[in-house]
Amino acid sequence: LPARYTASMDFVAKGKITQGGFTKWQARSQNEQAANGFQNIAISPGVIDHTTNEIDNVSPAALRENITVCSTPRSNTYTLTVTSSSPEKAKKKLKVVAKNFKKEFKLEYKQGRKAMPTKEMRRMYLKPILPTVLVKSIKTRVVKSYPNVKFAAAIGTATGFLLATWGSIYWRLRRSYR
Repeated sequence: LPARYTASMDFVAKGKITQGGFTKWQARSQNEQAANGFQNIAISPGVIDHTTNEIDNVSPAALRENITVCSTPRSNTYTLTVTSSSPEKAKKKLKVVAKNFKKEFKLEYKQGRKAMPTKEMRRMYLKPILPTVLVKSIKTRVVKSYPNVKFAAAIGTATGFLLATWGSIYWRLRRSYR
């Protein structure tokens, strides 16, 4: 199997995501909804088109599938990840995607294409408030994400052991009932 590498960047979103008075479950839900909002921006046509223009030999569909944004529980920290076939490509794609993500976020919410929800709207519908300012990334890292050879070897060994045991029991029972 070909190796896959994941480059990830943690970034802090400045601004309050949840309002006071919410339960822990509602606050966690709003944090996840904000991450989904960031994910939608990260795979939006604006980010994908600009990224494919800057990086050669990248299909928009493949790039869209390899970008994810997830939240860190109880914080304004989010992780943007990009997966690729080599560590250099993953890091390069991540840098370009992060740059275009930040530009698209500013276009979406700063220049008025979408109005930020008011405090009353957020409380009434429990809508997530996306933070208004993206702060510089905390750290960038690249790790090998696939294949995990040790895990695959362990699964293969366990499966082989179970099949051998089952086969041995089956043949012994078959002989004893003849």
